[in-house]
Amino acid sequence: MSGRYKYFTIFGSMRSGSNLLEQSLNQYSGIICHGELFNPSFIGHPKSTDFLGFDFAKREKSPESLIKAMIKDADQGVAGFRVFHDHDQRTAQMALRDPKCAKIILQRDVLQSFISLEIALKTDQWLLHDAPDRRGGKIIFDHEEFKEYRAKQGVYYDNVREILQKSGQTAFWIHYPEQRDVEVLNGIAKFLGQDEVLKTVKETIRRQNPGSLRDKVENYDEMQAALSHWSEDDIFPQTSFDPLRRANIPKMVSCISQPILFVPLPGGPNEEVLRWMNAIDEGVPPKNGFAQAVGDGDILHTGHNQRTLFEWMESNPDIATLTAVRHPLVRAYDAFITKIFPTGEGTYGVIREQLVNYFGVGLPELGTMEGATRKSLDTEGYNVGQHRAAFHGFLRFLKDNLAGQTSIRKDGLWDSQMTFLTGFNAAVPISVIVKEGQMDAGFRYIESVLDLPVPAIGAPIRADHMFTLDEIYTRQTENLARKAYAMDYGRFGFTDYQAALET
Repeated sequence: MSGRYKYFTIFGSMRSGSNLLEQSLNQYSGIICHGELFNPSFIGHPKSTDFLGFDFAKREKSPESLIKAMIKDADQGVAGFRVFHDHDQRTAQMALRDPKCAKIILQRDVLQSFISLEIALKTDQWLLHDAPDRRGGKIIFDHEEFKEYRAKQGVYYDNVREILQKSGQTAFWIHYPEQRDVEVLNGIAKFLGQDEVLKTVKETIRRQNPGSLRDKVENYDEMQAALSHWSEDDIFPQTSFDPLRRANIPKMVSCISQPILFVPLPGGPNEEVLRWMNAIDEGVPPKNGFAQAVGDGDILHTGHNQRTLFEWMESNPDIATLTAVRHPLVRAYDAFITKIFPTGEGTYGVIREQLVNYFGVGLPELGTMEGATRKSLDTEGYNVGQHRAAFHGFLRFLKDNLAGQTSIRKDGLWDSQMTFLTGFNAAVPISVIVKEGQMDAGFRYIESVLDLPVPAIGAPIRADHMFTLDEIYTRQTENLARKAYAMDYGRFGFTDYQAALET
């Protein structure tokens, strides 16, 4: 094609209306959108495993070659694809920084998007062509899940906006309701260098969940109460001119009776800090774990938004703001042993499969993991040596993943702690950073500064894993961790793991 752009990307998210936008744009003779070309589970559209001769392995090796093939195949037209936060981020970042790529940013009211996603997960209906085929159903709104969803959406779109701003690029921003306006669609076509103007656009996709939120949510009144302290800016999508919000404020935890604010890092030793804060608050120890108790609202206070957090800070001028960091090797192993090695609910099944198939991580087969014990795995030939090799493979993957050289997302449980700390500091300066293994000293310091009594909190919390890190640790293990987490080792002053055990 000739013109300003060689190709385009639609930056959206699940249930943002990207299927509708794709099918609407495909009605222009010079525009073709090929779906989710870099979805980890398929290429383009569900059940498709090949595109222009690119299979999963070839796509993983050279995503830019697939884009070049797509551009060539479009001939005189303009081709593109859809990008979500869990797609190949190498491709997303490359497209964002490429001035020859036209960026279309699609956003939706995050509450509507969240509820639509929950209904789709419940009914397993992701696309509707004929109204009689609609699968109805209400969902039960979970406030904690919504807060996590909202935070991820914010980080995703903030990253898009920041890169565009810093690289001096523009984009076509469109909200979910606007894509039914043919004049707006004609504007997108013009943005993509097309002269064709449509008078009408045929809708080949039906709304899956018409009606009000009360029609879709069983605990509607409970949802309304939970969201009563949220502002409109927290619910409705931000425009390209809105301020950045990089910190996950709803995850911050404050004491009820004392001026202490905790900023938990994903994968950090957070239970220990929450236990100490609850003791400072003279709270009763919960039965089902401190993190669960905070999430349920039984102890401490969470669920802040920007307004309520700043109100709390203004009413507590002499606050101590702390976070807790974990040794990079311990944190990486905890992510591996809880999310990658096992199978079942709450684990990362898709990423596990990709690590086995494309990164050579030798994990036990799925059939052997159901009800597995060390003895049963040993019978199948998976012992401490194999487990060490598997974890070493995971650490090699992390080195590439954290450098943005893989298609798999940088998950919060293994992303750099320094990266999170930088984001939090943009909203709330951290005054105290405590390390796991040295937390008592950090707690005593805060108690002395705030003139608080020293509470009894019990022995340190220890993880109970099928294979322990001590069993598989070697000098090679440490070296691989240092290659993956050079910034965290350097910035936080972490020594080798064995030395950390002795402190």
